Amino acid sequence: MDESTWLDVIQKMDEVYSQLITDEIELEKKNAELERTNQELQDAHDALKRTQQQLIHSEKMASLGRLVAGVAHELNNPISFVLGNVHALSRYCARLGTYVNAVHEGQDAAAVQALRKQLRIEHMLDDLPSLIAGTLEGAQRTADIVNDLKRFSAMDPEVSLPVNLNEVVERALHWISKGSPLPFEVHWQPGAHCTVTGSAAQLQQVLMNLLQNSLDAVSGAGSATPQIWITVEVTNGRACLRVRDKGPGIAPEHLLCIFDPFFTTKPVGKGTGLGLSISYGIVEQHGGTLTVRNHVQGGAEFVLELPVADNQTPAK
Repeated sequence: MDESTWLDVIQKMDEVYSQLITDEIELEKKNAELERTNQELQDAHDALKRTQQQLIHSEKMASLGRLVAGVAHELNNPISFVLGNVHALSRYCARLGTYVNAVHEGQDAAAVQALRKQLRIEHMLDDLPSLIAGTLEGAQRTADIVNDLKRFSAMDPEVSLPVNLNEVVERALHWISKGSPLPFEVHWQPGAHCTVTGSAAQLQQVLMNLLQNSLDAVSGAGSATPQIWITVEVTNGRACLRVRDKGPGIAPEHLLCIFDPFFTTKPVGKGTGLGLSISYGIVEQHGGTLTVRNHVQGGAEFVLELPVADNQTPAK
């Protein structure tokens, strides 16, 4: 191979090498740009998740605010019971102090016996166990209510745990009934044990929102006694929970946008328009679906479907 040919080969090799270096530099730039873009997307995703959690929490606090009157009543009963018992125990303590002092002062047996009868010591001793038991029961009921409120209002950790769907319905009904200004009738009978996986507090929030919407619809319909139907069943590995009312139903033009953020048919100041949208998102996060339709017997029916837990026994 002559010298000119070698020079051509070397020149081409230099060109190829230079192009490789250029390509490598460009690739590094693109990789760096891709990493920046990925980081920006991750930051945006994290910000979106934080915003979603804040919206969920805000809507939860709004729901909690609607229940304040009922919660106050719920707390007032055991607290009043405890206060009454403590006042009685205080009086008993003073009488016992008087009796014990008389004994220690060495008064004669007749005087001590007369004082014992006057202070009704026997009655007091018989009454003490029930007073103490009642006080403990009232204090425990108060603690249970506070713990329920704390669990409902707390920011939910991103963990999935087994959740008994029947218990979620029971708790949601309990708080809705306490916060409702009017009595209502619920057609609900817990069925077979039904366990899903997720956040009990978030699912309770969804149920309370659905129940509250149904109550608002039925109350606005002028019904003497609002009625709501709730059913839970398990079919083909899916838990299906239905909430139906006997209200006016949902206008056809609203069915497609009922879960849109800020959409509401309620008067100004009566709803944020976020409840159903947030509920829809919560159900999606749990791997389920939330739909609505107008029932053939009248009123609206919300259908919540969730995958049952892996260890859930199939319904027979």
